[in-house]
Amino acid sequence: MPDQPSDPKSRQLPALRFSLRSMMIAMTAFALWCGFVAVLPTPLSQLLVGSLWFVATGWLATGLFFAKGDQRAFCIGAVLVVSSMWTGIGGQYMNGFHRLVSLGQPWAVWIDFGMIAVTAIANGYFCILARRYYERRHPEL
Repeated sequence: MPDQPSDPKSRQLPALRFSLRSMMIAMTAFALWCGFVAVLPTPLSQLLVGSLWFVATGWLATGLFFAKGDQRAFCIGAVLVVSSMWTGIGGQYMNGFHRLVSLGQPWAVWIDFGMIAVTAIANGYFCILARRYYERRHPEL
């Protein structure tokens, strides 16, 4: 099976590697973006969040069909979080988050977007771990 490398070290989650320069560039770009969004009127800020939402969910949905292995498992986990935000359970999750963090500012929609993104990434990595667990228990699959 090409999806299962024989080296156990290659089966670990990929490490994030970046240079200090690239991290500083990314942090500066993010700070500028946050400053830009903070001065925008709320409707424009919501349009930007919506456009990022469409790009991210489109990328994940495409991964459901065309990715393989860990990438597909990650996309499945992330899409489950993203799609559940409009259900009772996902809605309760966000309501609980809103009760913990008092929102009402124009930039609050970005905090919502960030919370969903972090949860989707975490669930995606959980699904990678789950996939690897099931593959070890049932190698014939």
